[in-house]
Amino acid sequence: MTHETIGICDSCGSTMTLPRIDEEKKTNLFNRANQFRLQNDFDKALQAYEYILNDDFDDAEAHWGCVLSRFGIEYVEDPITHKRVPTCHRVHNESILADADYLQALEYATDGYTRSLYESEALAISVIQKEILRTSNMESPYDIFICYKETSKTGLRTKDSTLAQTMYDQLTAAGFEVFFARITLEDKLGQKYEPYIFSALQSAKMMLVVGTDPDYINSPWVKNEWSRYLMLMESNTSKLLIPCYSDMAGYDLPVELSALQSQDMSKIGFMQDLIRGIRKVVGNTLEDNELQAGPTIDSLYQRAVIFLEDGVFPSADEYFDKVLDMDPTHAPSYIGKVCCQLQVTKESDLAKVERMLVGLPDFDRGMRFADFAYQAVLTSYFTPVAQRIEENRASNDLGISMVSAGFGHTVGLKADGTVIAVGNHDYKKHDFKPGWKDIVGIAAGLDHTVGLRDDGTVLAIGNNDKGQCDVSKWIDIEAVQAVRKTTIGYKKNGTLLFTGENFDGQEDMLGWRDIDAISISDSHAIGLKRDGTVLVVGGAYNGQGRQLVTIFADGTNNLSIDQTGTVEFSKGEYVKENDVANWREIVSIACGNAHIVGVRKDGTVFALGDNDEGQCNTKKWRDIVTVSARGNTTIGVKKDGTIIATGSNDEGQRSITKWQLW
Repeated sequence: MTHETIGICDSCGSTMTLPRIDEEKKTNLFNRANQFRLQNDFDKALQAYEYILNDDFDDAEAHWGCVLSRFGIEYVEDPITHKRVPTCHRVHNESILADADYLQALEYATDGYTRSLYESEALAISVIQKEILRTSNMESPYDIFICYKETSKTGLRTKDSTLAQTMYDQLTAAGFEVFFARITLEDKLGQKYEPYIFSALQSAKMMLVVGTDPDYINSPWVKNEWSRYLMLMESNTSKLLIPCYSDMAGYDLPVELSALQSQDMSKIGFMQDLIRGIRKVVGNTLEDNELQAGPTIDSLYQRAVIFLEDGVFPSADEYFDKVLDMDPTHAPSYIGKVCCQLQVTKESDLAKVERMLVGLPDFDRGMRFADFAYQAVLTSYFTPVAQRIEENRASNDLGISMVSAGFGHTVGLKADGTVIAVGNHDYKKHDFKPGWKDIVGIAAGLDHTVGLRDDGTVLAIGNNDKGQCDVSKWIDIEAVQAVRKTTIGYKKNGTLLFTGENFDGQEDMLGWRDIDAISISDSHAIGLKRDGTVLVVGGAYNGQGRQLVTIFADGTNNLSIDQTGTVEFSKGEYVKENDVANWREIVSIACGNAHIVGVRKDGTVFALGDNDEGQCNTKKWRDIVTVSARGNTTIGVKKDGTIIATGSNDEGQRSITKWQLW
């Protein structure tokens, strides 16, 4: 310490001014203000310094703190000299040398040394300020400034960024000059961005603040932009700021923005409403002859959207077709037609429908012609739908699954209700005819494949030497299973149907009633009644049936899961009960010939037992929603609809890496 208001940093040797601390309260306020400034939250820092001045207006260091916050000064280490040099993030047209707080800092400085430090720092900042203003004056003006958060804490691109890019694409297509940092600044790599941001803020007639999360809108750099624009609006009433939000409520907006008229981006026709409003404020960018040429794509699309919002679906569909007559690649109109088909009045509500969107012709066309940003939006609609469908199927006690491992072949059920298969193709058990559609459940036997349709009827294809494919008269079926040369149907009234080769104990199962879940292996079968009672034929089961939610039997193993996700195990040659003692939060189980598999709630997978062919190599699996196992093969379905497999591939049953179920 060389002076009571001057300090020298022990780490870098920089000389700096220090506040006059008279009391603990002021110490805390300075610490708080300085912390905000170090975090580049300049608005909060400025408020804290001003709070100090309310109690002690003569504090020079508080005035200097106001200057640093107002001009957004961040001190960055020079890699060559290792000294801390100022970087300006909030330029003003007025010179820092004329700033009122700067002049008061000089006036109230208690000694000449402190005053000289203020002066030297201000001069350095003034040079930076002039250079920024010189560069910014060379920039072309903008109509619109899009303010948004580019990356999340994990470094990934935010949804805000994709929505903002959709805005940018459509606004530029409408003829507006738009500042969108991701694209506007992409050729400014290695340069300081502030001159270009300052110029755009000054010239833009309108700012659009895009947000899907209050934390994103309040993040320092996003707030740095919109708070500066609000200050410009105070002196220029022609400027306008519109908050645009999604996945949050309007009242979640920052208090400074909540009083402004905002827009819900999830509303059908939002973009068309926005462009129409912008034209009223910014001016029409289209040529007069374009405006007089009759109905435009925008006007027809807006008419369609109005019909859609009113629930007049035939008229909406008609006007979407008119748009497509003018532009056959207009992706939003294809999606509008999907809304009409599903009788959804708002595009964002497509994420709530209980059927898969992929596979609908108009949705697929919309995805085909959408730009990258709009594709991301459409993907956000069908991803939750696919996940809900798969979660329902994966948790269904009756064994309905998106994938079924057979004895040498594997069958997959796609989200659009069609079926695919790989592996052994004997008896043409892969030849799914056109009638195989609207499938909701599948099962793979030894040489046959079974499909359950959504109307409760059943299809079967492949070897029928024992009558295992004689299912054409079955109705009201809720689930199907296939074991070698036997097909089992679980009826909605709780009874069972069998066809194909008889097995020991089958006659006893005909008397089963009120069954909540069943599982059948090569040698025995287990039934779980709604009261928790376990029924067994052809083998032994030692479980207690405590609040079980599902059961599984195969080979030499019996498994069950209770309501807590705990595995109950009995009868095992290759796996012992103690081996699964630490399995918790299990949501899906399967048994192979001599191994067992369990999927945890977090998407990881346990596997135990015989691993001669790698069927238990699942430690690195992630994001799994359900598994299937048969023989020495293990197959997992991931959240994104892709498939992963390990174990035996002697007949190509693992050739499924390119499958995309949804």
